[in-house]
Amino acid sequence: MKKIYCLCGAVLLLLSSCGYFEYDNYEAPNSGLEGEVLDAKTGAPILGEAANSYKVEYYELSWEEAGHANTQSQFFWGKADGSFMNTKIFAGKYRVTLKEGAFYAPEPEVVFLDEGKLTELSYSVVPYARVALDEISLSGSSQSDLIIKYTVEDTETEIDTEGIDEDVYSLSEAQVFISSKSPNVGINNSETKYTLRAKKEFVRGDDYVPGEPFQVTERNVRKLAPGRYWVRIGVRTGNPQKRYNFSETKEIVVPEPDAEE
Repeated sequence: MKKIYCLCGAVLLLLSSCGYFEYDNYEAPNSGLEGEVLDAKTGAPILGEAANSYKVEYYELSWEEAGHANTQSQFFWGKADGSFMNTKIFAGKYRVTLKEGAFYAPEPEVVFLDEGKLTELSYSVVPYARVALDEISLSGSSQSDLIIKYTVEDTETEIDTEGIDEDVYSLSEAQVFISSKSPNVGINNSETKYTLRAKKEFVRGDDYVPGEPFQVTERNVRKLAPGRYWVRIGVRTGNPQKRYNFSETKEIVVPEPDAEE
């Protein structure tokens, strides 16, 4: 037993001599970014969904200018409400770029992040499309079907389309998303058994005229079980990332069947 104690003591002495128990003395991130992405026409936030909204990419120019090779860009996701925040960035000079959102991305911006503070950025962008959820009403003998009215507006007349593939700015489809589990409803949280047929495909010239808002009435969300639901509409163009522009979310309650029925 005495030999075991001696052996353990020798190992601890060896580890302490090589700095194993020294504190990590690397500096922690000391700056950050916060801001929002707004519709240039309406001033409203660009809505998305959690973990699938848009990327804020930042590349440290000051690190590269100091002679460090192979500097890598980093990114974080924007929030579903159109805002973004990252409090874990080192102070320095950065190039900030918005990527993979349901909007025409602005030009990259050079930003200086000061130590001990969050730098605020605000972006005004043109979304690929706009959608507003106008009205949801109950229908059917058991009041378990929905009639949903929503307004769609494309943004083709608000951008310079030269050099842009027509599919990117042409409306492709609208989809109803519904969930009984969470108000954070979207592509990643949707009960497709109710909405499989609640999809509208668009043809330019037949279904809409560029730049003119139009209303759609959807009647294919049917036979919902009694309970509370959250509903929103997603509209997509032919953009390569297949990103949807989303409406706000509305709540609807399907009542229990009448006991007399």
